[in-house]
Amino acid sequence: MVDAAQNLFVQNLNKYISHYKIKQSFIAKRAGIEKNKLSRILNSVQPITYEDMHSISDALDKDIKYFLQEKLDLLAPDYKDSASIAFYMGTADENKERLANQVFDLLEHIDAIIGIRKKMQKEALEVWDYEF
Repeated sequence: MVDAAQNLFVQNLNKYISHYKIKQSFIAKRAGIEKNKLSRILNSVQPITYEDMHSISDALDKDIKYFLQEKLDLLAPDYKDSASIAFYMGTADENKERLANQVFDLLEHIDAIIGIRKKMQKEALEVWDYEF
């Protein structure tokens, strides 16, 4: 028999996932739970254990208490002011670390090229204005 706290946790978890548009596969991977099991939990087919609640909460960087609130406070995601990105590549190994470093190098080069292009356009306009 599933108790009220477990039901509340699953309901709030479903609201959270829906609100922030988080993929179940992302949560399953971070929590170390099989995708099928997570799906059964979210659909109330399988009862959730304390260990699963703990794993899922940790995967979402929340405390279990967050998902046990009577009124879950969901803020609008504000991505406009974010200056960072994140992605999950699985367990880090040498190859993945090298790939991540190459991606960051590429982004830095793109930023440098765009910065130079803007500067050249500005200087070209100043020269163009100067000649007349």
